[in-house]
Parts: sequence; structure tokens; C-alpha cells
Amino acid sequence: MKDTFLTWIGRIFSGQQHAPLGTSITDVILVVIYLGALLAAAQPIASGAFVTAGVLTLLYRLPLLWILTEDETRGLHLRDRALYTAIGAVLAAVALIVVAAAGRRPVVSPADGEPPAPPRTGPAIFGGLLLMFLALASVAWEAYYIQHFTSDRMGPFSYWRQFAGKQPSGVLLAPPGFWVDWVVIVLCVVAAVQAFARKPVARPLGMALGWLLAAYAVFTLDIYAKQKMLFEFGDLDTTDILQQLTSVVEVVVGILIILLLALRGTHRPPVVPAWGAPGGQYGAWGAPPAPAPYNDAPYGQSPFGGPPPLPPEYPPNTPPRPQTPPGW
Repeated sequence: MKDTFLTWIGRIFSGQQHAPLGTSITDVILVVIYLGALLAAAQPIASGAFVTAGVLTLLYRLPLLWILTEDETRGLHLRDRALYTAIGAVLAAVALIVVAAAGRRPVVSPADGEPPAPPRTGPAIFGGLLLMFLALASVAWEAYYIQHFTSDRMGPFSYWRQFAGKQPSGVLLAPPGFWVDWVVIVLCVVAAVQAFARKPVARPLGMALGWLLAAYAVFTLDIYAKQKMLFEFGDLDTTDILQQLTSVVEVVVGILIILLLALRGTHRPPVVPAWGAPGGQYGAWGAPPAPAPYNDAPYGQSPFGGPPPLPPEYPPNTPPRPQTPPGW
């Protein structure tokens, strides 16, 4: 148990009498996200929380389906168990996404329960901007890695081999690092768009990403501390300095995103139409006029009422005209 914990915090690496490792900090991050989804199970936001947990599990475990079937991994201890774990996780993630998405229904009456709360307008916009900032910063780092790891001298450590998992990371259940980077970039953009639109799903997705980024950043800083290189800027090159500063920013911004999107806004009611509203309730103008009866009037009488009276034949107070004698 002690060694497992030390691998989670980056104190034991593959090759240090523990090769290969089974789990990593990624599994800790997923476990915390699962616990958050379970705590939200009885809340209106449960659907978004379960979809978030399912999407992250699917994207993090999916690369293992081809990595653990490569020739490089054959013969590794616990390799088959890790493969079966990945297959089960992918199937469970797909089922969770389908069930959570299918269980959503619009709330049109009090009998349907309370609708999921969107984030507050101000915090949602600020949180969306922070998510976009993190996405752009990650894209900048990926551009650097692509340029750095595509030179001829990289060989098996080239960027695209590491992205696809062709170069094993030393941890059986860990997805490729560059794959994780692009997953985070895409999900940050999605969460930012949802936050700008004040969609309820922005809250669980954004908070999960904030926790994920902060946890990875703390893990990176801990590795520097283990190597006695943390904030030793006089002995570091520019890349390591920028990496440490980026990690500090990710910790702060990740916590800010969690706090901002945890604030619940008020649900926006649907627009009430002029002659009716959902649920059988009438709108702001009251009930529509009753239709005119059809074929219910007596025979020979219009269902829309009789004609207006005709004007008299002669003005009032005028003596009647003389009758014509019969026979004339």
C-alpha cells in the first residue's frame, strides 16, 4: 500500500525495482471524479456528473485497448489483467454515458422535479475565459513538444509514437501523456462554450477539469521537488522554469474554476407564449377565446348569431303610407 501511494505522488517510477507499475496519478484523479458523481447522484445535476465521469473514463481508458495489445507489452506482469480492466472500463463508460443521457428529460411542471441549476452568469463567463486560457496554454506547450520531439535524434521517443502509446510509459493503466494533453484541450474548449451559454453541464464538467489540471500540476511540482529542482531557477534551463511556472498557474486557475462553477445560478424559465404555455397553463394573456359553435344553432340560424336589424322603412313620427285598395 505504501508503494502504491508513493507511485501516485511520483516518488516511485518505473525501473526503480517496481517495473512496470500498475496505477498512477491518473487513477487517483478518476476515483475522485467518481466519488463526486456519486455525491451528486441525488441532485438535479446528476446526469451531467455521470456523463462527465463516463466521458473522462472513456477517453482515458480507450488508448489502452491498442497499447496493451502491442508486441512491446506482451509478457509484462499483470498485462492481461490491465487489458481486461481497460475493456471493462470502456464498456462501463459507454453504458454510463448512454444511461445518463437517456435519463434526461425536460422539466415542464413541478411534478418533474427541480431542473439542474446553471452556473451564475458572471462566474460562468469568468470560468469560461479561464478554461479557454488553459486550453491555449496547453496548445502552446504541445506545439513546443511537437517541434522538440520530431527531430531525427528522438527515434522511438518521437512525439507521435508517444501520442499513440507506441512507447510504453511504464504504467500499465496510464494513458499516453500527449494523448491526455489533447483530451484536456478539447474538453476545456467544450466546457468553456457550455459555460458561456450557461448550460448546466458546464458545472460538473468544468469542476472536473479544474480538479484534473490542479492535480496534474501538483504532481509535476512534486517531481521537481523530489529532484531538488523546485524553484531553483538559477540552475534550470528556460523550459523547466516555464514548466514550473505553468504548473503553479494551473494549480491556482484550477482551484478558481472549481470555486466559480460551484456557484449555482437560477434556472431560466421557458418563454411563455401568448396563447398558452407548457403543462396546460395559460400564458400572460389568459385563456384563448372559445371557438364558435358549429352546427349547434337551430336550423336556418347562423352559428355566429343573427344579422343586425335593418333600418326602418321611414323615419320616426311619419304617418304610414296609405294602403293600396284591393283590386288596384
